[in-house]
Amino acid sequence: MAATAETAALAQWLRAHGGFLHADIHICVNAEEGVHCRAQAAIASGTTITTVPHTLALSYLNALVDDAWPLFRERRRAFGGVENIGFFYLMVQYLHRDTSFWQPYLALLPRSEDMVTPLWFDSAEDLVWLEGTDVLHTMLGRKQVYEQHYSAGIAIFQHAGVDTTALTWDLFRWAVTIFSSRAFSSRALTPQASKYWTAYKTSALGKRQTVLLDMSTAPAADLDFPVLFPVQDAPNHRFEAHVDWAFEPGRFAISVVDPAPAAAQVFNNYGSKGNDELLLGYGFCVPASAHDSIMLTLKSPPPALQPDLLRVQPGFFTREALWQTERATFRLKQPPATPSATQIFLALPEALLELLTYVLRHECSIPFAFIQHPHNYLLEDPEGQRFLPHIARALVLSLAPKLAKLQAVPLPAEARNNKQRQARIYRQGQVRILESIIGAMRTFTRSLLQPAAASGPRLVTLEGLLEFWSFKTSAEVVKPFIAGLEACSGTADVEQLRAAGWEEDTVVLLLCWIWLGNTAAQTIGDGGARNWVRQMVPGYIADAVTLSTDQDDTDAMEAADEQTEHAASLLELVRQAGEAQPGSLWEDDRWSEHLVAAFGLMLQFESLTMMVPRMGGERGEEARLVVYVHAYV
Repeated sequence: MAATAETAALAQWLRAHGGFLHADIHICVNAEEGVHCRAQAAIASGTTITTVPHTLALSYLNALVDDAWPLFRERRRAFGGVENIGFFYLMVQYLHRDTSFWQPYLALLPRSEDMVTPLWFDSAEDLVWLEGTDVLHTMLGRKQVYEQHYSAGIAIFQHAGVDTTALTWDLFRWAVTIFSSRAFSSRALTPQASKYWTAYKTSALGKRQTVLLDMSTAPAADLDFPVLFPVQDAPNHRFEAHVDWAFEPGRFAISVVDPAPAAAQVFNNYGSKGNDELLLGYGFCVPASAHDSIMLTLKSPPPALQPDLLRVQPGFFTREALWQTERATFRLKQPPATPSATQIFLALPEALLELLTYVLRHECSIPFAFIQHPHNYLLEDPEGQRFLPHIARALVLSLAPKLAKLQAVPLPAEARNNKQRQARIYRQGQVRILESIIGAMRTFTRSLLQPAAASGPRLVTLEGLLEFWSFKTSAEVVKPFIAGLEACSGTADVEQLRAAGWEEDTVVLLLCWIWLGNTAAQTIGDGGARNWVRQMVPGYIADAVTLSTDQDDTDAMEAADEQTEHAASLLELVRQAGEAQPGSLWEDDRWSEHLVAAFGLMLQFESLTMMVPRMGGERGEEARLVVYVHAYV
């Protein structure tokens, strides 16, 4: 499309004030693509397409030196932030655009009716497309802050005697949206080795004048602000575009790395932003974006764990040592289509894995220890590998409600406007990523349902544990346990035991039996346990088992006291089984409340419920209790 009179005026204004626009680049505008840039002839790689001097930039710095609006300088701190000064300064420039220095630029900015960011989702018909999403939550939070900023600014203008009738809420959020969708970082203006920042104003004679602002004592927040660079914000976004931004002394230049053919649109690249960022800031989304992600916020860790976390990860806390939930928010991207176990966890943020591991270790009463390399610890260290299925389970439990919340919203069959169309793209991406991550985690846990002959960690049902034990020893070793179990329960059939509520107790007794049967001495401390049993039982449980045979360590044995009440009732079953199977391990004098309680803890910490194939070759799946065990030998 050819340049219009307004786009031609903007290009002329840029060049007249020391800027540069390549002769073969035209600023164009249409309904589908908005203001954009097109190559009128082929553009070679490495070509600088635009250069904008700092004299044309628009930010809060201009407000501080504008003599026509002294209230910005005089009431600087009352606005509640330099960003808010920028919003109101853009508002007054737009209201007086016919005489504004930036008139050609202001004339081409999109109007309120063209805004598509969630801040403009006013109707219930639009808002339903955001229901249940993180974007809606973020937008409502930001809107509340913006309303406070708006009220503060209006009060300042009214106190100065300015008629605020035209300074409407819609104009304010228009200014907010212009900055969020078109601004660059203030690092483009950062002075080189100087405490003075350069600002510009228009004199009474219409000339641009330079003003040096001493910002050496300004708070850090005053040095980080959005800046509008006319023309530099014209090219549309494309992830695949390769461009160079050059923040040079006094100017900001953009060059293309990829050549552009004649008549093609010339793109900028806003960075690897997900659709939530694009929708919130810019009002558009990219279908099936590889940069899309979902947000996961961890709840506060146990209070007893927080002092250790504060010591090794202070970034998650305030200066007052209070946990900051928003800082424990992580971006999770879609995993590969057919990921390996390693790929699944390597794709997750290490800080997330680290925090989850600390919480899991704390729940198991394992002494705190700093994990320097979480990926290595979880994927290569046998101790760390024990936590993988529990991390997978924790992620599923955290993400499944988010997915259910999205899927529960009844949406119209069609999107009726651009707001709804963009929100639908974002929403579909959120569902796709959530389903992929949850599916990957469940695939990983299912991969641990290995046959008895396989080597490595596995999740086993009650019958799977019996099969695994039989494979490691022999069917003859299993028989006394089965016979004793049948004597006290009336059946050894797993289905009947489950129906009668005996499944968990049976697993605990079986773990105790395996331990006793493969331990030649009274404690594990002398290395008497066979290797596969030592691997199968976690270290923190092995310590508790050791305590159960150390009758002199009464204080330490109290660590398992929460389990001992139920353990006493199970010992009565052991006694009955021993009467039915005299001379077997059922009569071993190492049976004790603390032994049973220790393996009760193993069941508590090392088990979960998951869908597994039905027993007896029946079709379908059912929810079953499974226990996580290690055994490489």
